Amino acid sequence: MRYGRQGAAWPGALAVCVVVTALGVTGCRLHSQDDGADGADRVTAGRVCRSSLPGSMELSCGTYGFGDLRYVCPVPQHGGAPCVPTTAVAVRNSGRFTEFVSSIAGSRPGDRVQSREQRILPGREVTLRPGRGRLLFDITLRSGGGGEPSSLEVIRVR
Repeated sequence: MRYGRQGAAWPGALAVCVVVTALGVTGCRLHSQDDGADGADRVTAGRVCRSSLPGSMELSCGTYGFGDLRYVCPVPQHGGAPCVPTTAVAVRNSGRFTEFVSSIAGSRPGDRVQSREQRILPGREVTLRPGRGRLLFDITLRSGGGGEPSSLEVIRVR
């Protein structure tokens, strides 16, 4: 029996695996780089964040309601201009009781600083800003009590 011929298929199979893996990684990178242009879940006016958590807990509105807060992307009718970092998000307390909000921002992923909580009365609004050279990573919502779900609506995004 000749054993040398059976091992000859390994280099070819290895080369095919490397090529398929490289194409898959390239496809994933290209997909993640153009997420803003293809309708990724980004914050826009009218988005709502609702929380039924007790007043001792805060909810991530970036994760549950608003979408990605880091960048503002133009609507497709504007010729596909590039996305720019979010400079301000105005939110309104659309619930019936006082709520507390804060923002989480940083100069890069992994660098996150939470702002002080701001009290918002029912029907009132507040503007949250990440600060110069920083990205807005999240907006948190905490109920001020009252026993009903809290509700926060995005009014403007810049």
